[in-house]
Amino acid sequence: MCRALTAGLDQAVGQLVSPVPEGVAIVAIGGYGRSELSPYSDVDLMLLHSGDDPSELAATLFRPLWDARLRVGHSVRTLGEAASAARERFDTQTTLLTSRLVSGDEELFSRLMDEVSAVTRARPLRRHLVSEERIRRETTPYLLMATDIKKGRGGLRTLHGFEWERRREELVGRFSTDSSQEEGKAREALLRVRNALHAVTGRPHDVYSADLRDQVARWLGGDVAGCARALVAAMQSVDGLAAHRWPEVIEERPRRVWARRSARRPPAVGASRLPAIDEMIRLLQNGERGRMGFERLWESGRLRDLLPEWSVVRSLPQLAPFHEHPVAAHLWRTVDEMQGLIEDDGHYGRVAAEVDDPTILLLAAFLHDIGKGGDGDHADVGASIAAAFCARIGVDGGRAQLVEGAVRNHLLLPTAATRRDLDDPAAIDEVAAAVGSVRLLQVLYLLAVADSIATGRTMWNDWKATLVRTLFTRCAAGFGADRPVQGGTSRGEVMAAVAPGKVTEVEAHLDGMPDDYLRSFTVSDVLWHVDLVADLDGASVVGVRSGGPKEMAVVVGRARPGFRRQVAEALAANGIDVLEARLFSRADAMIVDTFRVHDDRTGGGVEPDKWDTLRADVEAGLSGSLDTAGKMASRAAAYAEGEGAEPLVRSSTDPASGDLVVTIECTDRIGRLAEILGIFNASGLEIRLAKIDSRAGEVIDTFYVASTRSTAGPGLESHIAAALRR
Repeated sequence: MCRALTAGLDQAVGQLVSPVPEGVAIVAIGGYGRSELSPYSDVDLMLLHSGDDPSELAATLFRPLWDARLRVGHSVRTLGEAASAARERFDTQTTLLTSRLVSGDEELFSRLMDEVSAVTRARPLRRHLVSEERIRRETTPYLLMATDIKKGRGGLRTLHGFEWERRREELVGRFSTDSSQEEGKAREALLRVRNALHAVTGRPHDVYSADLRDQVARWLGGDVAGCARALVAAMQSVDGLAAHRWPEVIEERPRRVWARRSARRPPAVGASRLPAIDEMIRLLQNGERGRMGFERLWESGRLRDLLPEWSVVRSLPQLAPFHEHPVAAHLWRTVDEMQGLIEDDGHYGRVAAEVDDPTILLLAAFLHDIGKGGDGDHADVGASIAAAFCARIGVDGGRAQLVEGAVRNHLLLPTAATRRDLDDPAAIDEVAAAVGSVRLLQVLYLLAVADSIATGRTMWNDWKATLVRTLFTRCAAGFGADRPVQGGTSRGEVMAAVAPGKVTEVEAHLDGMPDDYLRSFTVSDVLWHVDLVADLDGASVVGVRSGGPKEMAVVVGRARPGFRRQVAEALAANGIDVLEARLFSRADAMIVDTFRVHDDRTGGGVEPDKWDTLRADVEAGLSGSLDTAGKMASRAAAYAEGEGAEPLVRSSTDPASGDLVVTIECTDRIGRLAEILGIFNASGLEIRLAKIDSRAGEVIDTFYVASTRSTAGPGLESHIAAALRR
């Protein structure tokens, strides 16, 4: 396509100006000069002339191109002006290095190349090219799935640097090697995807974003996974070629803090210690330099017997939108994030010090997704690979078992934290039993943090950090670790704090609440709820309290049909996103619902005026004077997106509480929670707990429906699941 577009444009330009007057050369520069035109590329042309007024000729050349709505980057210059511009601007110098005569005075173009040669001889390129590549790597420390094909790390601009440098060597009379087969293959793969992106978007779009991958694959006549793998392989090739050609782009890594502490060094394996473990840990410690060293060892064949599975994940893409990196880049980033946790001066560093073995932590980080691309569950496959790898490099049995266990269970804590009721002792006991030891719990905790951060921006925030830390501390307490367990209270603690005049009121409140109410709130929370109920003189009261990772909102009101759906609609209409909801109904039909929330666009705190509007909207909606569903829909329309993949609905019954647990994976959008609450309400079921896990346009919602043992008939689970899917 690039060759065809270039040839077609050459022909058109030749027809526009024919014959070309003497002393004039029409020169293609930039991507046009490199014959790299994509469907919506800029057309960079220079009208080079010997001094006569070229204005009429310029109009003849450029005006039809503009009329055709091409994006024309144009310049009209003499030889002296072109040379001066090349001396003044690095980008002009490089543009002229790969310029190409389209038509006109060949001798004039040859003299231009002589001028460019003189400029570039006096002004070497390498320092500038290395500086630009280093900036790309500092801006993007790890390869991205949603890469910018042209300007991103591992992209075309790096290949352009290779070409400019070779062309300079030719112009100054030095030997220059041709581009390698690997470079040519990478260039072709990158240009294919760039052409597809332009074609399917109808504009000069160069970012391989998640929402375009299906269209790109269809346009190229392949499948998404195959196209993505070819792109990742190309980026890795370009990245490696740059490090080989310009080794100075990789700066020395500062000596790690923990490496200076004898207690933190990888412990000895005894007399049988193998060099492989020392070398592997040094590579993992050494950041990008270590990664490049690993790749050189892999290419030399030294690592192929130690970790043959690397060939599977090395160029393996990750297509879920919340994954920012290909698998290999994600693994390396997880290692770096783990090193940061080891060095942390606060909580994480203290947990790492208790593990007292960076080798376990670094290997767990490096291997946790090594099973991806294999047959079966990637955690189980990866655990077997990790066990074999540890044996090959000389990691002893106890530590190898911890690494294997960490890989097998690396999703346990983040999954449980975002989907289980952390105030339920049975849930904590179940997780602790699955882990089995406090040391593996510590490794899994740090791995959960490092893995989540390394996955992408939407996978880790202060709310998720609080959930995972809460689960960790409560499981650790079950193992006898000296860690405080936050949250929850008892009736005795509440009554001890009640003023004499409110004893009857508080007792009545507690008597009317379900048995699990007190395990979810502090004494202060309970007394606050009682005060809000006392303040109720209309349809609802909305209370807000800051503190902790997210604001807590409490909505109090008399039960009525659609109450909770309308509250959810009002929240969504005002841009308030629910992260967790605990919904309680007293025996006297008083609703006391609590929500952990943040602003749905910024992820930060909710502006005070939004709360005022929310209070008014809830009251008006419940009284019938406001269509909360309509207001929510109007806001959703402003951010309308595609429907995305088919929703996945799973349901089960919690064996301890008898709750129906429903998990929904679907495209996220404004008002999802209100939709789902409406479906449950229509089925006559009440949600006790809702946990929301949002990740880059997708959401995994988990709902605990109040115990159905006394009312559920056969097939209730499948009935609810089918209704939700519809």
